[in-house]
Amino acid sequence: MTELACRAEPNPFRWAEVEHEPKTLRTCLHRNFRTTEYEIFHTGGFVRLCTDRGRIYWLAQNEHDHKLPDWKLHFSVEACHVPVAWDIISELFMQAACDFGMKAVAGEALESWPEVQRGREVTVYIFQNHPAYQGGGPMMGLCTEGTEHLYWLGREFERDSDFWLKFVEAAEAKLAAAGIRSRGVADGDLPLGIYASIRNEAFILDRDACGDTLPCYPPNAAGWNAAGHECPLDLPLSIYFKARTMCLLFKFRNSLCCRHRRKCSD
Repeated sequence: MTELACRAEPNPFRWAEVEHEPKTLRTCLHRNFRTTEYEIFHTGGFVRLCTDRGRIYWLAQNEHDHKLPDWKLHFSVEACHVPVAWDIISELFMQAACDFGMKAVAGEALESWPEVQRGREVTVYIFQNHPAYQGGGPMMGLCTEGTEHLYWLGREFERDSDFWLKFVEAAEAKLAAAGIRSRGVADGDLPLGIYASIRNEAFILDRDACGDTLPCYPPNAAGWNAAGHECPLDLPLSIYFKARTMCLLFKFRNSLCCRHRRKCSD
């Protein structure tokens, strides 16, 4: 079954409807400065709202072992408020003509959402161009002639710092007005507000049990930009200082917990 909405207002991807029939293919055409087609995927414990370009971006990340810049806005939301937060942020996402994608923890996965991922209940992807996408990315030469524009990855699809800071400001205001409760900034993230934070989840090199160096998902203790890529947001130094302080406190708390566990096991 396929449902097609010709407008993004009212929100055609409301949580209640998506969760009621999660396998229904839902698409929406929204006109801003250009026409953008959005679609819903309900897989792997997440509800995903994306464009075709977003799907190719995720494919490109896999193709390059997740070592390219992988910037994300995270929104910290209590589990019971995820449905309302999804409705608010997904509507804002389309109204702002965002490309690529966003996701939220699906209903069946909320109870098992791990504590280590607390504060990342809703995610919005920030695309940053990279030389690896030269020539348009992995679909060029594979897609049907005349559809290249749907899948092209390039610098022209980056949004600047002002765009994302305004998006965060609008989301923060709407979430607060709706009475949404935050679970606190995700450990290791760079805080941007009560709900929002930013993190680069590009993989970093680490040694496994055999001593081999392999790319791995950056642990929370590695901080908000473990890979050291250029941040897409222009932020005041006070925010970086606050993040550094929070990171040190997080590492200190983890150290105390490890010592306590060792004492209990002796």
